[in-house]
Amino acid sequence: MKSFDYQAVLIRTLAIICLIIVFLSSVAAQNVVYVSSRNTHAVKLYDLTTGNFIKDFVPAGSGGLSFPQELLWHPDGDLLVVGRGNSAIKKYDGETGAYLGNFTTGYALDNPTKTTIWKDSLIYVSQWGVSQNKIVRFDLKTGAFVDEFTKTGIANGDGHAWDAFDNLYVAQFFDGQNGRVLKFDTNGNFVEIFVSSTILQGPVNLWFNDDKSSLFVEDWTLGEVLKFNGTSGAFQSTLITGRANIEGFTFDSQGNLYIGDWSDNIVYRYSFVTNTLTPFIQTGGLVAPNSILIREELVSSVTQAKLEEQLEIWASPNPANDIIQFSIEVKEKISGKFFIMNTYGQEVASLSEGSLEVGNHSFKLKTNHLPNGTFHYVFVSAGGHLSGTFLLQK
Repeated sequence: MKSFDYQAVLIRTLAIICLIIVFLSSVAAQNVVYVSSRNTHAVKLYDLTTGNFIKDFVPAGSGGLSFPQELLWHPDGDLLVVGRGNSAIKKYDGETGAYLGNFTTGYALDNPTKTTIWKDSLIYVSQWGVSQNKIVRFDLKTGAFVDEFTKTGIANGDGHAWDAFDNLYVAQFFDGQNGRVLKFDTNGNFVEIFVSSTILQGPVNLWFNDDKSSLFVEDWTLGEVLKFNGTSGAFQSTLITGRANIEGFTFDSQGNLYIGDWSDNIVYRYSFVTNTLTPFIQTGGLVAPNSILIREELVSSVTQAKLEEQLEIWASPNPANDIIQFSIEVKEKISGKFFIMNTYGQEVASLSEGSLEVGNHSFKLKTNHLPNGTFHYVFVSAGGHLSGTFLLQK
């Protein structure tokens, strides 16, 4: 008997989930892409399937938005936008794009750039100010200023990432010719230059892969995405090359990578399966795209009657703030994988893999390693999949 290939089914499942049409209040939910148009001071909305322009989600200059740098989802569903010409992070209605006011308080940012929400439920912000350029932190729930995290300033600092030991890595664009990646410990103390300017010139974004074995760096000046050893910082390979000035990145639920190009005014899509980079967004008056955010609706398929007869899944408490428990009632023995997925389509926790006997099964997930936001629990088997959503609010 041929063994069940979880990985193959998982890939097919994620593709299927993304194509499901969701109806809420008789209005079809959309799979869409939000892109910051830096030099028109706007946020534009595109169709995720076609790349076609839909509308200006945040109109030019709305709420005083100036040179947007980063787009973030707040756990309440609203959109946070960081503008280099603004002294506070701004908040917009997640459904309409209407301006809701300044989100951060208690600290006037000086040329804020790249911004990240981490598992400690704090927002980390880099600054390009001449004298004020430490990474600062704000409370995710309230927007209140917490502290200046790094003990030293980072001239022209940009994107952030964390390793498996919670050390912070920062892309330092510097002068665009001598950029590097800096490493800080859990208390914000400088540790070392992790990747030097002998390889990098103007790094802007960076991220680790799932197991933290590799660090990817997006270099604006080189127009490349480079791969480094996640432990030693040694150069491994060039993932993407031949572009002009790239900045901003995100992933969809199928694992495709999206990057913006300032000079081309294009958002490109990269497939890891075929190792190809293709233009995806080219319309709508986009000028200097530098941050990309995807919203995909993920729900259970209504056509999988057999699987739904076999088991039921529910999560408690929901929203959760510490430990969340998943209960699965199995009515007929089944084999499959039960896991947690973030809104990028990336698996963040595996709770069960193999056979489940008839009866009630309980799985607990400690959420200390996860940031606030929306997550999806998915059970995938040879017969299909079931999924649901839970909200994490620490």
